[in-house]
Amino acid sequence: MARYLATKGKSMNILVTGANGFVGHALIQQLLEQGHHVTGLVRTKRKEKPSDSVAWLEGDLLRPESLPSLGKIDRAYYLVHGLKAQEGLFEYHEALAAVNFVNWVRPSGAGIIYLGGLGPQSTTLSPHLRSRHLTGAILGASGLSVVEFRASIILGEGSLSFEMIKAISERFPVRPDLALLSQPCQPLGLGDLLRYLEEALKFNTPGHQVFEIGGPEAISYGELLDLYAELAGLRRMKLKLPDVEAKVLMRALDYAIPEHAQIGRKLTESLEHPTVVTNNLARKSFPKIDPMSIRTAMDLARAASTTHYAPIWEKDFLKHLLSDKVLTQSGLLAPQVLKNLERVTRLKDILSRKSP
Repeated sequence: MARYLATKGKSMNILVTGANGFVGHALIQQLLEQGHHVTGLVRTKRKEKPSDSVAWLEGDLLRPESLPSLGKIDRAYYLVHGLKAQEGLFEYHEALAAVNFVNWVRPSGAGIIYLGGLGPQSTTLSPHLRSRHLTGAILGASGLSVVEFRASIILGEGSLSFEMIKAISERFPVRPDLALLSQPCQPLGLGDLLRYLEEALKFNTPGHQVFEIGGPEAISYGELLDLYAELAGLRRMKLKLPDVEAKVLMRALDYAIPEHAQIGRKLTESLEHPTVVTNNLARKSFPKIDPMSIRTAMDLARAASTTHYAPIWEKDFLKHLLSDKVLTQSGLLAPQVLKNLERVTRLKDILSRKSP
């Protein structure tokens, strides 16, 4: 069991890697509000606004020679996740970045706080989830104090998983219904994630301790699409799709959500695995945190989100799909599927109206 430290009110020197990411940006704001001294690592400082509050460091964890020397650091957050890395090198780059991070931080003796991913231990995982667990193992083998959080989908403005849910719901006249979307997950609201990350500052964990964190409910990926549509007042009929190979779905993502297709392919590979909490260690160790419901977290994310995804009802979109041999020969665009999709397309004016 991790040991709780009475550090409330004590200012710390904190390093945040992945500082300009979705979680890193939000975490930095919270740490500053608590009076901590924050150093943020980014690949290029040109993209960051000068700040009297954050000490920005420029460096690339894949190029250790680019990393600057560190001053006094009490805790270091590892929020780096190379989802945009080149196919075939993704897992290697993830592992290399973790090794370089450990070598860089080790002289400071700082405790490490890492955000990884949920996934079963008894099966072959997708490259995405496998790399999340491998990164945790590399950090844990450092000999430093390591707190690893494993989470499923994070619901918050700017979350890639949330943006994919929003894009599919806003863009399509139907809700895709396929077997992969029946797997359970256990989403966590951004606000609750930030509380876990901040509370971890108060722990002195000998060695490597893993906490599985999630909201109070498990839900399927398909039900998350239904929930978003309900909260957004969208009418979305389910369209039954045949089971196809993962590579076919990856190809479909290029057409459906091109903004997130590269990252979406890696996340979609993980849909075949349940990502749910399997023990209550986090609840026991962080008794003050009572995560909000999935409905509340989704609604907060939806209300704060400013992105826009134009509907793709027009038949030109169908023509593009029908011109792709991978999709037409896979069975994904079976005659009955096309018939139902075309029927729904003719009703686009009705479907686009908001529910009362």
